[in-house]
Amino acid sequence: MRTAHRWWIIGVPAVAAVLGAMLVSAALVLASSWSPRPDCFDRAAFEKVVAKLPPPPIELDAYDSVDTPDKIGSCRILSSFGVKGGYIFYDDDSSGFDDSGWGYFPNGPDGDLGNGSWEGPQFEQIEGPWYNWTASW
Repeated sequence: MRTAHRWWIIGVPAVAAVLGAMLVSAALVLASSWSPRPDCFDRAAFEKVVAKLPPPPIELDAYDSVDTPDKIGSCRILSSFGVKGGYIFYDDDSSGFDDSGWGYFPNGPDGDLGNGSWEGPQFEQIEGPWYNWTASW
C-alpha cells in the first residue's frame, strides 16, 4: 500500500506537467492562427479597393461600414470599416477571442482608435500606409 502512495506523489505532478505543456503548445498554435496572414496581402489589390472608397472619417469613434469585395487579392475579407483616418479590413479567417486584419492609414493609425466594436487595436506596419492589426474584445 505504501508503494502505491508513492507512485501517486510522483505520477500526478508528472501527468499534470505533461498536460500543462500540451495546453500551452495548443494555445501558441491557436494564437498564431488569430493573426492576419501577411502572405496573402497584395498591396496593389488593396490600393485599388481603397481608391474607390469615400474619404475616411475624421471622428475618433467612427466605425462606418464600407462596401468592399469579399476577396482582395487572395485575402478573404469578412467586413470593412472606415475608422478615424483610414480603413480596416477584417480577415475572414480570424477566429477565437481576437480579431485581425489589415488597415490603411496614410498618416499612421491613431492610438485611440478602439471603440465598443473594435477594442485595443495593435498595429504592425507592413509597408507604407498598410498595417496588420489585431484587436481583443
